[in-house]
Amino acid sequence: MKMKKVTKFFMVALLAGTFSFGYAQNKADYEKAPKSNEKVIGTITRTYSYYYADVNAGHWVFPSLNELYNKLLNDARNEYNSNVDLREIKWDDYDQQYDDGMRVYNKMTATVVAKLSQKELFKTALSQAMKKAFREVPDGARLAIDRISSDNDEIDRESLKDQVTDLLLDKGYRIVAKEYFAKLYEEQQAQQSGIYNERTTVQENNFSAVGYYINVKVTETSLRVQVVNVSTGEYEGNATVNF
Repeated sequence: MKMKKVTKFFMVALLAGTFSFGYAQNKADYEKAPKSNEKVIGTITRTYSYYYADVNAGHWVFPSLNELYNKLLNDARNEYNSNVDLREIKWDDYDQQYDDGMRVYNKMTATVVAKLSQKELFKTALSQAMKKAFREVPDGARLAIDRISSDNDEIDRESLKDQVTDLLLDKGYRIVAKEYFAKLYEEQQAQQSGIYNERTTVQENNFSAVGYYINVKVTETSLRVQVVNVSTGEYEGNATVNF
């Protein structure tokens, strides 16, 4: 029993050293948390075994890091899909004595991730950019979307405008449709001339009630959100997020 404990200590230390040496070279791929362009789709746990032919004679057969990683990755791709990868790999080992040697079991767990699509990346980038750009904008402020532009083939201008509007409304901001400003202006002019319907009168400060203009520009790799204070003409917020 004592020999087994000593043997296991030596074996674990050597295996851990081998694993760590290989791991360090691929730290970004295996050990770190999922990247910003990846989404977590699940986890995977597997136990693999490998055989030591003659423990007493010191005949050690260690699996390589790539063998362990590829085993787990292959199982993950069979369980999920062929495009997944692994992050935050953890492992533990334990042994069992047989008459003709020792079999060691490696329990491996990992987070399964997949790359975000261009649209998913954009949605995340938009939320991040809006959060940064709106730090100084009061909750519930009245906004108008001024300029929307997109050089990204996968994101058209109208779709971008809809997403921006939905996100702002979800956050509690009030959106004024800028395309109706001309109609409001015309009605104000009519009121001043004395030709108007009292039930549809535009009150004196309604037209200038918008506090901020929003500009959004999307390229192939980045998204920029600008917030302009209508009263001062100053940029209240400006944020660019790459995706």
